[in-house]
Amino acid sequence: MPSKTRPDALAPEAPGHAAPADLALFVRVAELGSFSAVARERDGVASQVSRAVDRLEAIYRVRLLRRSTHGLSLTPEGGTLLQHARQVLAALGDLADELSARRERASGVVRLAVSPALAQCFVVPALPALAARHPDLRIELHADDRIVDLAAEGFDVALRTNHLRHEGLVARRVGRFRRIVCAAPALLARLGTPQMPVDLARFPLVTHLNAGHLNRWTFLIEGERRPWPVSGRFSANTTWLGLEMVRAGLGLGWHSTLLVAPLLARGELVEVLAPFRDPTWAPVWAVMLPERDRLPRIRAVVDFLAEVMREAG
Repeated sequence: MPSKTRPDALAPEAPGHAAPADLALFVRVAELGSFSAVARERDGVASQVSRAVDRLEAIYRVRLLRRSTHGLSLTPEGGTLLQHARQVLAALGDLADELSARRERASGVVRLAVSPALAQCFVVPALPALAARHPDLRIELHADDRIVDLAAEGFDVALRTNHLRHEGLVARRVGRFRRIVCAAPALLARLGTPQMPVDLARFPLVTHLNAGHLNRWTFLIEGERRPWPVSGRFSANTTWLGLEMVRAGLGLGWHSTLLVAPLLARGELVEVLAPFRDPTWAPVWAVMLPERDRLPRIRAVVDFLAEVMREAG
């Protein structure tokens, strides 16, 4: 008598569950582009990282990475897993947050995206105080002048000083700044100090290659705000590089008070044309995905940034 076969006996075996640790390693491999880089970061060996990816490929029965002499690249399936892996890891972090909230102690990883200029001049100097206040927090700081996609790239918080482009984000105002014209003391000693905006024509200026609006300096002239288009002998493609060129004495620049305040205090830069300074304050926003602003680890970072920006301002 033939044996009876269960209806699901011939069905493909269902995929198992991926370990969060393997997903985390896969995300870092995708971000860093090599097994050895991730191994060095984790103080491990490349074969352990490779085996984690092998396990994921076995579970999902797809190829996640293309391996070549040029390095690693994601397959379309790998790109899909990367997006979902970030969401899974973020959800696990949120769960830890919810549970730790009962202990009233912020813990876990916060991925923070800022511009290189804000990172160098403001965020990095403030991190020791944040680390002392919240010893269980881990900060991943990413510096880039571009507007990051918080959801797709897995960021928790981004600091922005420009207009908000995504209405679906939660935005909290954490600071404010004005823009002023500044120069290195050595440059002014050599060329003199401009007394009026029209004097800028005889001075070297440092302008921005990628942000045209930063090449329209604004002054208060006879009680009115007036734009002042400028062109520079020297230009840079990031704010940070431009500020460094101003510090080096290559020309005058128009920069955020949030960035130049410590340089002014140390005498590395000097404000010029102060009587014509635009009095308008611009906001600094901390932007987050909806619902994430209430998580203790994210709230702790945003609250801290707002506090130190208030002190700096």
